[in-house]
Amino acid sequence: MTHFINLDTWHRKDQYELFLHYEQPFFNVCAHVDVTEAVKMCNEQKRSFFLSTLFAAIDTANHYEPMRYRIENNKVRVYAQLDASCTVLNKDHSFSFCDFGYSPQLSLFIEQGQRKISAHKAGQKSLDPQPSKNNVVHFSVLPWLHFTSFSNPSPIPRQDSIPKIVMGKYQAYGDKILMPVSVDVHHSLMDGLHVGEYFAQLQATLNRLDSL
Repeated sequence: MTHFINLDTWHRKDQYELFLHYEQPFFNVCAHVDVTEAVKMCNEQKRSFFLSTLFAAIDTANHYEPMRYRIENNKVRVYAQLDASCTVLNKDHSFSFCDFGYSPQLSLFIEQGQRKISAHKAGQKSLDPQPSKNNVVHFSVLPWLHFTSFSNPSPIPRQDSIPKIVMGKYQAYGDKILMPVSVDVHHSLMDGLHVGEYFAQLQATLNRLDSL
């Protein structure tokens, strides 16, 4: 079940109020994660790398409470579960949004994701970002670029507090394979410490994908 944080006793009340009315309250962190084990697992088990890493990112978000915070009517709501919404490339090289949902099991998430992609290719396309749905993380994938920085477009005025995560092209560095990940979060809800903790937990999830 969802619940609300008591802002009067929250240890981050001052930080919450400081950034609440900023014109641009989001900040971005871009870093590499080690996907050596994930690539190996996907190759050996013939699993989609895209869906496997999308699962890792949304599963980590579901297990890290600050990623489930959302600002609603001047309150901070804590959702019990988050779904993954990700851009999908169309045949004409435009893109659409696809709701991949969530499952705590990798195999089931991949199975559901493959059905979603098949339906998308069959014509079930949408550019509706579902602005009324807050228990979601917005994802994009740039498999063509091993980027070192990233910025997301934002509506004016900016009204949402949904994290945005972008994953790029992986590349070999010696005996490791690294993938860039960009994370945008609302500064009223999270600080650099929290993003760092999310990255650490994401790395742990990627390292044990074959057991999930």
